[in-house]
This record gives sequence, C-alpha cells and structure tokens, in this order.
Amino acid sequence: MIPKPIGTDLETLSAALNEAESDARVDWLRSLGKKQQAALFAMAEGTQMKVEEVHGGTGSTTVHYGKNSLPMFTQFQKRICNHNGVVQGYNHQSLKWLTGPGHFRVIPHDVPGELLFDYVWAPESVPEGFPPARSNKGGVSSWVYGDLEDVVRKVSDHIAIGRAIIKGKLTTNYFGLCRGEEI
Repeated sequence: MIPKPIGTDLETLSAALNEAESDARVDWLRSLGKKQQAALFAMAEGTQMKVEEVHGGTGSTTVHYGKNSLPMFTQFQKRICNHNGVVQGYNHQSLKWLTGPGHFRVIPHDVPGELLFDYVWAPESVPEGFPPARSNKGGVSSWVYGDLEDVVRKVSDHIAIGRAIIKGKLTTNYFGLCRGEEI
C-alpha cells in the first residue's frame, strides 16, 4: 500500500510509488486532498528534477495524469513533448473548449532541482496532435492561464508535485502529476 504524504517520509513514500503499478500510482495521486498535496510539496523541497524527466524522445508526447486542489474539475492531463528543441505541453481536460489548451513550456526554475511550467510563454508552433498554437492572454484563457507559472518538484520516478504562481506570487493551489504512457 502506498502511504499518504502526512505521517511518512519522502524516502519511504518514493520507494512505495516506484514499486507500484501505474494504475495504483494514478489512483493514489487522485485520492490526495489539498492538505496532502501541500504536505507533499513541502516534503519534496530540495529534490532534483530535470526537464528530460517530463518528456520522452523527440517526436513522442508523454501523458501526465493530474489532480489539482481546486474545488471542481480536478482531474486533467498534461501532455508534454520536445518540439523543435522546446519542451512544451498543454492541458488536456474537459473544459479545454472554454478555457483553451493552456500551452506552456517547461524550463529549469531559478531554484535548482525544480522545474517551471511557464504559461506566460506563447508557442510559435506546436507538434502534430496538439491544439493550435495560441497565447494564453486572450478570452477566458487569460483568467485561467494568463499570468500562471507552476513550480514543479520531483517526488518519485513517476510522480511530481506542483504549486501555482500567479503574477509572481505563490498561491495555495497545488497539483500532482503521474507520468504515464508515450503517445
């Protein structure tokens, strides 16, 4: 059984997650509430994650199954690939028709070992299978993604935890990601 983030240590949790099957990791991640996600984010401080860990080789897209701490529409996917030398992704979720795809790039954060999912960036092009390239600065997209950056920390070989930054200020919104298949 995979322990919850409260009442355990990162080494024990990471080992259990690494040993678990993919479906069990996704189920575990999607069972976490906001307090557990916040605890996991704090627990993962100082871990080391590289951009290469969120995508496969050039030409493939990695699906990350996610759960956020918002009150509604909590399950989503982030689909990430290396396209023309830029590691970029978008949010694949049920409200994409309204909010837009939320294109982002993945870069190292100023804090060593952390990643930044940068929604302020606008793609010049996108790979085949992605929604059309567009900025997050127009329409409903601007409310959801316009000034957003996510700080992402490594938990295990397949699990990462993130926290949203809006207009340069940390929020109390968290999300977890479970690396899944290549498509």
